[in-house]
Amino acid sequence: MGEPNFCQLISVIIPYYQSERGLLRKCVESIFSQQGGFSIQVIVVDDASPVPASEELANLQSKDRRLTIIAQDNAGPGAARNNGLDHMSHSTRYVAFLDSDDCWREDFLLHAMETMQRGYDLFFANSRRVGFADTRFEWKSAAGLDLIASKHRFLGSERPLYAFSGDFFGYAIKRSNIISTSALVYRLEIAPDLRFSTRLFNGQDRLFKLELSQKTDKVAFAALVLVDEGRGVNIFDSAAWGTPESLVLLTNYLKLSKCILAKLRLEHNHRAFVAKQLTDTRYSLVASIVHLLKTGQKFDWRLVLRASWSDPAFILMFVPNLLQVMMNKVRSRA
Repeated sequence: MGEPNFCQLISVIIPYYQSERGLLRKCVESIFSQQGGFSIQVIVVDDASPVPASEELANLQSKDRRLTIIAQDNAGPGAARNNGLDHMSHSTRYVAFLDSDDCWREDFLLHAMETMQRGYDLFFANSRRVGFADTRFEWKSAAGLDLIASKHRFLGSERPLYAFSGDFFGYAIKRSNIISTSALVYRLEIAPDLRFSTRLFNGQDRLFKLELSQKTDKVAFAALVLVDEGRGVNIFDSAAWGTPESLVLLTNYLKLSKCILAKLRLEHNHRAFVAKQLTDTRYSLVASIVHLLKTGQKFDWRLVLRASWSDPAFILMFVPNLLQVMMNKVRSRA
């Protein structure tokens, strides 16, 4: 198949909150440098950033009508993405997101739009994060969850494009972190009203990806790194166990798991998987509290109180989990 050259509009939404200058401009320039001559709309939603988007992009905004900047009170990345979705042009046919410290390689859209031209609804590519030796596709996973291109149908393209074989939602629910939000494109008509949860400050992108993956079984991917990710502020990737930040991570996992169980249509095996994650998170939260108290580290008790309020089962299981933590420590010393 030749070079895709779509006149149909691709809207790219960038939630923006940065204290470092230069990142946003580099991000936006990576979009405008895409090969293929695609019709693109870029919507930057300034989430009350310390470095205003209007300053960062002053020259670009005055020269390029494809760029729109929207300012909002600080409400988090999910709300910012929703604001962008609400301000897309009526002619938008495809949607992509790009975090403000991430960049697309120049042929990202060439790969994505070829799959759309072939009738696929959802595309994702491999990506590499600053400071990580492995790409996302190479991140450690449970047995049987590695994404091996040769096990999927090659699309016969000059590019390394593959149709995902099997139950993509079943795969994503166990390994949603293989897909960077900055490395996906979807056909708007499959989910025109889908929005990010504003109840979740962290984890709303994972919930969105799971909801999106339930909308279609026409999924394709590129077995190639096409996105460079910055360090970001995602606690799911940066909080180490046994630190005060780990409580933020774990309490957000509680919220995320409960949202998945409440909002998504789940088969028995999927529900059992998420329920086990929730049980394990309750245990890990107790173990983390014990560790922080033992090592004399200060932490925010309000996180624990909020977890107790939002998840009564955490309180019900606190003593059994505490006993299990103590028993495991005794066994480890034996």
